[in-house]
Formats: sequence, structure tokens, C-alpha cells
Amino acid sequence: MDQGRPGGAAAASRASGRRTRRRPGAAGVPLQIRCVAVARARPRRAPGVGLPAVLARAVLPRRSHLNEEHVLIHQTHPADIHTDTETALCAAIRAYSSGDTTTAHSAAVQARALDPDSELARLLAVIIAGCDAAGVYDSPAAFRAFIRGGGNIGLYEATSGALRELYQRHRPQRLLDIGTGDGMALLPALTEHSPAVGVVEPSAALLAETTAELTRRGIPHLAWPCTAQDFTATHTRRWDLVQSTFALQSLPEADKARVLRWIAAHTDRFVLVEFDVPEVESVWEPAWFRDCLARLERGLREYDDDRDLVGAGFILPVILGKFGTSTPTNYELAIDAWEALLREAGFAGITTRRLADYWWRPAFLGEAVTGAG
Repeated sequence: MDQGRPGGAAAASRASGRRTRRRPGAAGVPLQIRCVAVARARPRRAPGVGLPAVLARAVLPRRSHLNEEHVLIHQTHPADIHTDTETALCAAIRAYSSGDTTTAHSAAVQARALDPDSELARLLAVIIAGCDAAGVYDSPAAFRAFIRGGGNIGLYEATSGALRELYQRHRPQRLLDIGTGDGMALLPALTEHSPAVGVVEPSAALLAETTAELTRRGIPHLAWPCTAQDFTATHTRRWDLVQSTFALQSLPEADKARVLRWIAAHTDRFVLVEFDVPEVESVWEPAWFRDCLARLERGLREYDDDRDLVGAGFILPVILGKFGTSTPTNYELAIDAWEALLREAGFAGITTRRLADYWWRPAFLGEAVTGAG
């Protein structure tokens, strides 16, 4: 996800739900929203795919008004929407996406009442009450706590270890990191081989942490406090190796293509680390929605003391962007879609491998070379 990405902001996904039809309610009766299902002739898919069965049972109620096909939204009376936790959460997110914070907060509170153990319901109510689901990188504290805790510890250890091996193998003299963040992936990799480094990061606070550590280690470096789009629009220097870890997912598709073309023209070797996020026709599809709830609950529970900071300040704002509740912070892709973009950008040789498992989606490392590489 940016992890949305966990490792730095390359720019400030999401598929939005299909258009829905609304029916007028009875005169004088406040309208509320609930999720009901309309069957379609497609094979059913099991909920909680890829998660331990015990987690799926703990997070997902047995009774649900969602089937495995497709979701439509109907307006109804307030008391009718709060039938189970999953339906209430769906109603809360739907209402919030349409700007109805009163209904959204009521549904989120009811979801928590139906399942007092749901951290997702609790934090969703907090966000809705504060109307604070945007600008996730405006809070470096939340981002820092996010990537330095939970499953990100193992994820970044695997990422830095893979980068370190690549530096030792290819011995680049000039290394460019796009979307560096606070150097969580880059800095631990600069041990056996330390080239001159260029770092691109739009968050001034995060960039300052990276450059301070590079200075402390005596590693020659240049820093650009800007987005990947702005950097590649004006920069002309070539680099021995360019890398980006959990950052380019932040770019809309057209910007991804432009930035990747620039990279292919300014290096012989590019290393990309991103999550493998399969495309879904609609984020309101019940199987995907149910799986998303389970993954979110799992991700939030990986944090203890920092759960509120991380959940309300980073994880939920990123995920809510998928549902059109805020400006998207990332536009994730499946790994095969990344490979296609790399080929279109001009890379000739592309290899990918699974790097680490993670509560959101598995992370993959891709290595791409041009004809000269």
C-alpha cells in the first residue's frame, strides 16, 4: 500500500465504485445507506483469501448481507442499516465517500457496537469525526511510526538486504533513489558498498532525516526536495543504477509511464520494489471488500502503542483513497502490469521475484536493464 507505500512519497488507487441508483425515502424520514447484494452469474469466491482461517473467522461475521457477486446501495431507514459489522462498515465508507459524515459516523459507531473488538470500526469513527483522511505525508510522525513497526520491520529488512546484494554485485558509482522517504530502505543497504547517492523526496521533513544520516556517514550525496514528476522533467544526469522502493505506486498511470521512460533513458539498470496488487473491477465487490476488511484489521493489530497514530494518520487514509473518500495517495498495480510498463518504457531484460510477505499484499523486487545493461 504507498503502501500506500510504506517507504517514502514519490508524489502526492484507487478504483471507485460503480455508479449507484438512489431511491427517494419517505417524506420527513432521514435517509441512510446500507449495502445489499444483487446476484450475478459468476463463481463464488471464498472470503479472506490468503489469510489464516482463524483470522478470517475472528474478523468477518458469519452473518452478512453481502454475497459474493456485486453490491448496490439503497437508501433506507436508519435502523435498517446496522444489521452486522460488515454491512455497517460498508455503509460508513459509502456514506463518507459521498460526503455524508453524519450517517458515516453513525454507521461506524454502530459497527463498533456490533463488534467491540474491531479496531477498524473504532479508528474509522475517529477519522470520520475529525474529517481527517487526507494528507497522509503531512504527518511525518505517523509515517515514521508506520514503517518502523509492525510487518514493516521484516519487510524493510528484506528490502535493504536485497538492495545491499545488488550494490555489491553491480558496484554502481552513482546511485539515484526516487522516493527515498527517510531512508528506511536505502540507508541500511549502504554498508558494503557506498556510492555517491542522489535522493529525491517531496517531504522536506523525511528528506532531512535521510540527508542528515548520509552526511554523518560521510557519503557524498545530492538531494532534491521535489516529486518524481518534477525531478524527471528537468534532470539530465545519467546514473549507474536507479532504484525506487514503494514509491512509484504513488503516481497516476500517465505519470508512471513518463517517469519510467525517463529512467530508461538515464540508466542502464533500474530496481523497483512494489506490492503485487491484482486489479479489481470494483472495490465494492463483496469478496474484495471482505478481504480488504480482514487485511486492514490484521495490519492495524500489528501496532500496539502507536496504533491510533498509525491507523488514523496513515493506514486508513491510504486505504480510504481506494473508495473515493479522499484524494488517492497511491495507484497500485499487479506485478505483471509493472512489467508491462517497464517494457513499454524501453527496458529489455526484466526479472521479478517475491521479496516478502506482508499484511496488505506480497512485495516483489523487479530488476530491469536496457539493451546497454
